[in-house]
Amino acid sequence: MGFATVFKDDVRNAARSYVVVGVIGVFAALVSLVFIAEIDVYDAPFRAIFDASFLLFMIFPLVIAPLTYLAIAGDRSRGTIKFVLGLPNSRLEYFFAKYVSRATIAVAAVAIATGSAFLIAALFYVESPDFVRFLKFLGLSALFAMAMAGTFVTVSAMTRTRSRAMIGVFGAYFVLGPFWLGFIPVIGLDTVVDAITSALGVELAESTRQLIGVLSPSTAYLESTELIYTGVFERYRAISSIRSETDYLADRTWFAVLVMAAWATVVPLLGFLRFRSVEVG
Repeated sequence: MGFATVFKDDVRNAARSYVVVGVIGVFAALVSLVFIAEIDVYDAPFRAIFDASFLLFMIFPLVIAPLTYLAIAGDRSRGTIKFVLGLPNSRLEYFFAKYVSRATIAVAAVAIATGSAFLIAALFYVESPDFVRFLKFLGLSALFAMAMAGTFVTVSAMTRTRSRAMIGVFGAYFVLGPFWLGFIPVIGLDTVVDAITSALGVELAESTRQLIGVLSPSTAYLESTELIYTGVFERYRAISSIRSETDYLADRTWFAVLVMAAWATVVPLLGFLRFRSVEVG
């Protein structure tokens, strides 16, 4: 046993439950539909990438939720975790094998969806697809997938039952996505920040507000996609207006990438530190 054995067994079990096929198939189909729908709308494939990135940040976490929320909580609720940890496996090996297996499947879904989109763009769009732009989209989206998978597996490790794990994962999605971006005005990050600063009698600088705003993996992903559109901002108003030119740290694409990397590495590490002391029985 060990990391490799737990990893292989976890991927095999996920495949048997058709979760892998569902996650990869559904997401590849959704991204492909975006590109197909815009064949007669835009000549350039990169404009479809722009819309696909918005689909990814909103929908993809929901697609991988069924893949991740039972990663560890499922074993705990069934009692099989006692058997797995009773073999020569450390909790470290078990936890990170679970994380890496689910993150690998999530990244595979992104890779297959990107490949399908590139093929559609090559066959049907007026302008030939820029391979480098698609490669950047793949890299940034894969990092986002790892960040969300790491967060969801961490939630799974902190819960004992299936229902709590499901509620926790969808709660994390809501907080890091719609709540953080303020999609619901009366229940958004800005509203909470305004309430706290008002209660404390302080005023936050605009740079601090923007910094807080980009600390979610979802907002960091959207900010990082600027790297994809280098040299083409002037061609479409929707793309050229996604960012403003400032000297704020939050407007640096490298910082957005760093935020996603932190969610993909630091959060699972913190999750393991909590998991190593929980009662698994």
